Amino acid sequence: MKRNRINIKQPAAALLSIAYLLSLSFLKYKLNGVSINHYNPYYIGNILNILITFGIVVGFIVLAFKKNQLDNSRTNFLLILSILAQLCLLIIYVLSELIGFDPSAYLFSFPVKKVYIGFLFIVSAFVQLYVLIYVWGVILGFEKLFELRTLFRTISSILILLIFSLFVVWNVKKYSVENLRFKKYEYALIPGAAVWSKAKPSPIFEGRIRKAYELYRQGIIEKIIVSGGNAPGEITEAEAASKFLTNLGVDKKDLVIDNETSTTNEQIKFLRLNSGVSKSPTPVVIVSDNFHLTRILQICDFFEAEAEGISSGHTLTIEKTLFYRTRESVALLLFWLFAI
Repeated sequence: MKRNRINIKQPAAALLSIAYLLSLSFLKYKLNGVSINHYNPYYIGNILNILITFGIVVGFIVLAFKKNQLDNSRTNFLLILSILAQLCLLIIYVLSELIGFDPSAYLFSFPVKKVYIGFLFIVSAFVQLYVLIYVWGVILGFEKLFELRTLFRTISSILILLIFSLFVVWNVKKYSVENLRFKKYEYALIPGAAVWSKAKPSPIFEGRIRKAYELYRQGIIEKIIVSGGNAPGEITEAEAASKFLTNLGVDKKDLVIDNETSTTNEQIKFLRLNSGVSKSPTPVVIVSDNFHLTRILQICDFFEAEAEGISSGHTLTIEKTLFYRTRESVALLLFWLFAI
């Protein structure tokens, strides 16, 4: 009887892993307002999630044919972890669909709702990765302090994924005017960035604004979309960029102001939902930093928003280059896995 219970629990954990993959895929698209019909199994993030689930399921199948079965306590442990991962996704759905958050509430410069959802996504993925490494650790043989070693291996696996993401961010192509496909474009987008005191754009933000103005003055673009909301009590990033551009001489009628978005995902989603922009005969030119364009163009692919990138040309010190590219690699990995 005991052996039968173990055999039932292991397939249950494997099925929960499959349910996790399906739920995660649904949420990635649902939370971004994209139909699941647009699911592409060849996106890097989807491939990673599929491989993790495949590894867990195959691992449990291998364990089913091994003589040395997991003992009952370890089987229960894996089952609880699998339930926990699925529970995190359920809470995310409840937070996103059923619970109202104060839109003015911010934490770590991000809306509180997005912080909670991001945290739960990360916990769920960490648990899934831990289960994968745990199962294959059992297959390869128990060791002393097995659970603790599995924890360290899980953390090491995440670091490897971050290094891969950093390589993608660092190994960027040249985004220049010479590489644009058309001579003229209807729209350019300036993604929001930090705004300093007295509504002054930060150096990175100013670099993007001035580059967009240069394209506007040369007649390459006709209109400029300025995006970015704000933390409570501050001028929005879009308003700061708009004021800067009008002071440079850009006609107000050539500006499209998006004051509501607070993340890169939302800014690209704005392109998709804005009827004037989405019906443009030419792609949107996105003016940003090289390290940012890698992720933002992948987000455009996710939202099926046709876009091309132009580097702002803003130069950074070595220290800031390392900081921004490392931060961007984390953001890219989060986008791959969860579309956030």
